[in-house]
Amino acid sequence: MTAGNRMEGNSAAQIAPGRPRDGRIDAAIIAATRELILETGYSALSLSAIAAQAGTTTAAIYRRWSGKAQLVHEAVLPAESIPPPNGSGDIRQDIRALVETIRTMFDAPEVRMALPGLIADTVANPEVHSTMITRLAGNLTAFESRFRQERRGDDELPMLAEVVAGTAIFRILIRRDSALDETWVDEMTEMITERWPSGETS
Repeated sequence: MTAGNRMEGNSAAQIAPGRPRDGRIDAAIIAATRELILETGYSALSLSAIAAQAGTTTAAIYRRWSGKAQLVHEAVLPAESIPPPNGSGDIRQDIRALVETIRTMFDAPEVRMALPGLIADTVANPEVHSTMITRLAGNLTAFESRFRQERRGDDELPMLAEVVAGTAIFRILIRRDSALDETWVDEMTEMITERWPSGETS
């Protein structure tokens, strides 16, 4: 029995139902998921392999996540990967910050490996789909709302965050070897902001 198995067994014996779960096990499962995605890809990833890598059991995983899609989503696209908007008042700087945020979020190696299979499973799983939409819509929508307020109600870019995120996802899915690099950030920022002089906010 591994140390992780002993930890899980002791935790189950000592913690009555309804009490907080052991955060060490959560962290071990998340870390194992990220490691194995890079080794096997999403399709070949199994909960039993994750449990073995984390030193725990598949039962422990199911007590925390509904299945592979929800676990992988939590592992590769955690909520903290999207920082809150911090508008500078300069349109170009603010939009570039948004593009940089999305680039950082989707260009992580484990995200690029997981994304094709994860998208299919996410669409088929209402619970995971709802979580993904809520998470992505949160801070990115807040950024977009701030942008529109600075434009004094101008609704020229009502789908700003969706356009940038969608472009990043499409690039990963269709052109898997193409980088989300500084050139991509520059081109996306220029494409969105080319109609406005730098610093114009009204």
